[in-house]
Amino acid sequence: MSNSSSRRKRRPDQKITNTQRVTLGTVTGFVLIVIVLLAQYVLGIDVLNEEEGTGTATPVINLTAIAELPPAGNMVSIPGGYDGGWFQIYFTSPINTTDSSRFTDSPLENALITTINGAQTSIDAAVFELNSEPVTQALIQAHERGVMVRVVTDGEHGLESPDGTVEELEFADIPVVSDGNRGGFMHNKFFVIDSLYVWTGSTNITHNGIYNNNNNAMLIRSTRLAQNYSAEFQELFEGSFGTTSPNTVPNPSITIEGTVIETVFESEGDLPSKLVALIENAHSVRFMAFSLTRDDLMEPMIRRAQSGELDVMGIVETSQRRFVKDMFCAGLPVRQDGNPDILHHKVFIIDESIVVMGSFNFSNNAANDNDENSLIIYNRDIAQAYLNEFDRRWAEAENPPDDAFDC
Repeated sequence: MSNSSSRRKRRPDQKITNTQRVTLGTVTGFVLIVIVLLAQYVLGIDVLNEEEGTGTATPVINLTAIAELPPAGNMVSIPGGYDGGWFQIYFTSPINTTDSSRFTDSPLENALITTINGAQTSIDAAVFELNSEPVTQALIQAHERGVMVRVVTDGEHGLESPDGTVEELEFADIPVVSDGNRGGFMHNKFFVIDSLYVWTGSTNITHNGIYNNNNNAMLIRSTRLAQNYSAEFQELFEGSFGTTSPNTVPNPSITIEGTVIETVFESEGDLPSKLVALIENAHSVRFMAFSLTRDDLMEPMIRRAQSGELDVMGIVETSQRRFVKDMFCAGLPVRQDGNPDILHHKVFIIDESIVVMGSFNFSNNAANDNDENSLIIYNRDIAQAYLNEFDRRWAEAENPPDDAFDC
């Protein structure tokens, strides 16, 4: 069934607005989650294997700390990605099709639907775009069974998209808030489920995002990480977008089974400065970038690579290759992607141990205007998963044509 044929028709008396609707579903209980949260917070039992988060973000971890990370080998392959127990990682496998009715078997999409179907109390979704009919219907069904579902989206690319399914959520009386027509984007792609799970990554919840573009997503079980994303969602839901959103992260740095995770939200945060610090102290850098336009990120890679201090390899989206001219001209091994559609990753992998991932394109707009989220994850297994994806994309990537740049 195509999106156009399955869309519910707007009632003549129904007006679509950019503001919150107040009709919410009733909330049902879930005994297991209650028991887990009771044990975690009331009895003090670390059921979720989380250590205390710090009140301020930790500094960039040095090489000694990296050496103390848990050993690799605690991750298994699953359809579309990897399972590490408290996390799952998914990568898209582009098939480059416009037929959204025939192709509905993406492991990434199915994992998100399964997570939504398992929700018992609440789902908060911040989505730049939405036209995946299976995900849309899963959200509606969750609302109908009593889960509190709320959605924040971009005014232009979400709420007003002619191909989107956001209005289906509104017709189902799910409250939807957009950022209107401001200059920046509400560019997030995250879900918070039952105050326990966070889904995030580069993947727009669309047919293109899931079936045509190179993307990644992670599902992480952590109440403290969920607190971070819930706080950010609430700010957005109440209308604080871009630079008006306060930089309040309840747990800027958390530790799960020895894995440190830092959370950064933009445009109130400062991910570029953290990335620069990582690059300046790194031995190796691998990146996959839809957009890389910031000189403050490219300059230290060029300088340290030319001095022999840094091993750098990168892949950029072909349509965006012009922005990394200086890296090509400096002789760094940077290729344009081989996907006939879009390489949409926003990933840095540092020293085979640290992954920076999320919705953040490495651009001034992302840092100064948009609503974005990023995680800095210190874990060898997770880094290896992203390195495997890098190797797949590198194998199909190409050097730019000889006449692409006048160096």
